[in-house]
Amino acid sequence: MEKMKFSKGYKYEIFIGIKDKDSYEEVFSVEDFKDILREICIAKKINFSLLTQLGGYKHDKGYTTETSLRIIIIGISEEEIALLGQQLKKKINTDAILITKTEIEYIFA
Repeated sequence: MEKMKFSKGYKYEIFIGIKDKDSYEEVFSVEDFKDILREICIAKKINFSLLTQLGGYKHDKGYTTETSLRIIIIGISEEEIALLGQQLKKKINTDAILITKTEIEYIFA
Protein backbone atom coordinates (compact mmCIF):
# COMPACT_ATOMS: atom_id res chain seq x y z
CA MET A 1 0.00 0.00 0.00
CA GLU A 2 1.29 3.45 -0.93
CA LYS A 3 2.23 5.69 2.02
CA MET A 4 0.22 8.91 2.12
CA LYS A 5 2.07 12.20 2.39
CA PHE A 6 0.25 14.80 4.48
CA SER A 7 0.87 18.53 4.19
CA LYS A 8 0.87 20.85 7.18
CA GLY A 9 -1.28 23.93 7.12
CA TYR A 10 -4.13 25.79 8.76
CA LYS A 11 -7.86 25.36 8.74
CA TYR A 12 -9.85 28.54 9.21
CA GLU A 13 -13.48 28.61 10.20
CA ILE A 14 -15.74 31.64 9.99
CA PHE A 15 -18.90 31.52 12.10
CA ILE A 16 -21.50 34.06 11.01
CA GLY A 17 -25.15 34.51 11.88
CA ILE A 18 -27.58 35.90 9.36
CA LYS A 19 -29.57 38.20 11.65
CA ASP A 20 -29.25 41.89 10.85
CA LYS A 21 -27.52 43.79 13.69
CA ASP A 22 -30.10 46.58 13.66
CA SER A 23 -33.40 44.71 13.34
CA TYR A 24 -32.38 41.33 14.85
CA GLU A 25 -34.27 39.76 11.94
CA GLU A 26 -32.95 37.32 9.35
CA VAL A 27 -33.12 39.58 6.32
CA PHE A 28 -30.99 37.20 4.23
CA SER A 29 -31.90 33.60 3.55
CA VAL A 30 -29.31 30.82 3.56
CA GLU A 31 -29.63 30.78 -0.25
CA ASP A 32 -28.93 34.53 -0.38
CA PHE A 33 -25.82 33.97 1.75
CA LYS A 34 -24.68 31.11 -0.47
CA ASP A 35 -24.91 33.42 -3.48
CA ILE A 36 -22.83 36.11 -1.72
CA LEU A 37 -20.22 33.60 -0.55
CA ARG A 38 -20.06 31.88 -3.94
CA GLU A 39 -19.52 35.20 -5.75
CA ILE A 40 -16.65 36.25 -3.44
CA CYS A 41 -14.97 32.83 -3.39
CA ILE A 42 -15.17 32.34 -7.16
CA ALA A 43 -13.65 35.79 -7.76
CA LYS A 44 -10.76 35.04 -5.37
CA LYS A 45 -10.52 31.30 -6.16
CA ILE A 46 -10.99 30.34 -2.49
CA ASN A 47 -11.79 26.69 -1.70
CA PHE A 48 -14.54 26.44 0.91
CA SER A 49 -17.22 24.33 2.54
CA LEU A 50 -20.37 25.79 4.07
CA LEU A 51 -22.37 24.24 6.91
CA THR A 52 -25.71 25.49 8.24
CA GLN A 53 -26.47 25.23 11.95
CA LEU A 54 -28.38 26.89 14.78
CA GLY A 55 -26.61 29.39 17.01
CA GLY A 56 -27.53 31.49 20.02
CA TYR A 57 -26.03 34.57 21.62
CA LYS A 58 -26.57 37.33 24.16
CA HIS A 59 -26.91 40.93 22.95
CA ASP A 60 -28.00 44.36 24.24
CA LYS A 61 -31.69 43.45 24.10
CA GLY A 62 -31.45 39.96 25.59
CA TYR A 63 -30.80 36.56 24.07
CA THR A 64 -31.63 35.22 20.62
CA THR A 65 -31.11 32.22 18.38
CA GLU A 66 -30.48 32.41 14.67
CA THR A 67 -29.38 30.52 11.61
CA SER A 68 -25.62 30.33 11.93
CA LEU A 69 -23.27 29.47 9.10
CA ARG A 70 -19.81 27.93 9.37
CA ILE A 71 -17.41 28.40 6.48
CA ILE A 72 -14.40 26.06 6.47
CA ILE A 73 -11.38 27.14 4.45
CA ILE A 74 -7.95 25.57 3.95
CA GLY A 75 -5.22 27.11 1.85
CA ILE A 76 -5.37 30.88 2.30
CA SER A 77 -3.44 33.34 4.47
CA GLU A 78 -4.48 35.08 7.67
CA GLU A 79 -4.79 38.33 5.76
CA GLU A 80 -7.11 36.73 3.19
CA ILE A 81 -9.33 35.12 5.85
CA ALA A 82 -9.59 38.42 7.73
CA LEU A 83 -10.57 40.23 4.53
CA LEU A 84 -13.15 37.57 3.64
CA GLY A 85 -14.62 37.76 7.13
CA GLN A 86 -14.93 41.54 6.99
CA GLN A 87 -16.54 41.41 3.54
CA LEU A 88 -19.14 38.91 4.75
CA LYS A 89 -19.75 40.84 7.99
CA LYS A 90 -20.43 44.01 6.01
CA LYS A 91 -22.69 42.30 3.41
CA ILE A 92 -24.82 40.61 6.09
CA ASN A 93 -24.76 43.67 8.41
CA THR A 94 -24.00 41.63 11.50
CA ASP A 95 -22.36 42.80 14.75
CA ALA A 96 -19.57 40.27 14.88
CA ILE A 97 -18.15 37.17 13.32
CA LEU A 98 -15.94 34.51 14.86
CA ILE A 99 -12.84 33.29 13.02
CA THR A 100 -10.88 30.31 14.32
CA LYS A 101 -7.51 28.97 13.18
CA THR A 102 -6.41 25.37 13.71
CA GLU A 103 -3.10 23.83 12.73
CA ILE A 104 -3.79 20.67 10.72
CA GLU A 105 -2.24 18.02 8.52
CA TYR A 106 -4.20 17.26 5.36
CA ILE A 107 -4.14 15.33 2.13
CA PHE A 108 -6.35 15.32 -0.93
CA ALA A 109 -6.65 11.62 -1.69
